[in-house]
Amino acid sequence: MLVRRTPGYSGIAQELAQLLADGNICYHAGLEDRAHAGLLGTITLGAEPFAPEGTVLGLAETLVHERFHLHQNPLLKTASFWTGIVTRADPMIAYERPAYQAAAQFLEVYRAAHPAGADEADAELVAVRDTFESSYGEALS
Repeated sequence: MLVRRTPGYSGIAQELAQLLADGNICYHAGLEDRAHAGLLGTITLGAEPFAPEGTVLGLAETLVHERFHLHQNPLLKTASFWTGIVTRADPMIAYERPAYQAAAQFLEVYRAAHPAGADEADAELVAVRDTFESSYGEALS
């Protein structure tokens, strides 16, 4: 697994492997999102990570992103929503930004540790940043 082979991510890789073994990572072809982290500790993957243009590194990045959500306080999603309403910002930006940052950090560490995969990591990193910016109207910092 790419996550396991990335320095500093062995614990996350073990957690993802346990989620999979426990049946808490599943696939739903009709899911409109790339993936979704559930309040009960599940990760549901949609069709996008498995599309012909998808990569194993992109799937790994998605799992790192969704695993981050599993560790967020569920009330943060509610707080993010209402803060967005009050400030007229995107309601989910405060909730999503740290998960996107975790995904970007994973890709940067992967790139540094695996120079042969640097081009693929760079392409995935651009996709992560572009998705955040197009979804939330701000650059990922």
